[in-house]
Amino acid sequence: MDVTLDWFWEGNVVDAVARNLEAMGWIIENKADTRSKARGVDLRATKSGVVLLVEAKGYPSKSYRDPRRADEPKPTNPSNQAQQWYSHALLKVLRLQTEYPGAKVVLAFPDFPRYRTLFEETQTGLTRPGLAVLIVNASGELWAWGLE
Repeated sequence: MDVTLDWFWEGNVVDAVARNLEAMGWIIENKADTRSKARGVDLRATKSGVVLLVEAKGYPSKSYRDPRRADEPKPTNPSNQAQQWYSHALLKVLRLQTEYPGAKVVLAFPDFPRYRTLFEETQTGLTRPGLAVLIVNASGELWAWGLE
């Protein structure tokens, strides 16, 4: 099973965010190659002099991405792993804010109840540093918070 075919795989989330941002008038300057696990900012876009840096996460699948282990079930509950990925994304955007103080830093996640709950539980904390959150559904449509 190729988990990169799942709509909620990180690379597909990045692609959906890029398509939606372009439709909103943003110019995509750089998009990381998620398939190769490229390091750095997942997506960089600009609009009217504003630089947007997007840190995206997918949702954990129940099987491994590595084809050699694709038939093995993962021992970690996807909901628990999603919480870890959410916290890793928060750390990443805080670092990005320090490295690029003039940029708008954005979190992007696929639309799963677990990510929405984590967002609700951290929303006040996200407001203070001026972060934004984008959630992409299975159809590739975008829900945005804090992107104004």
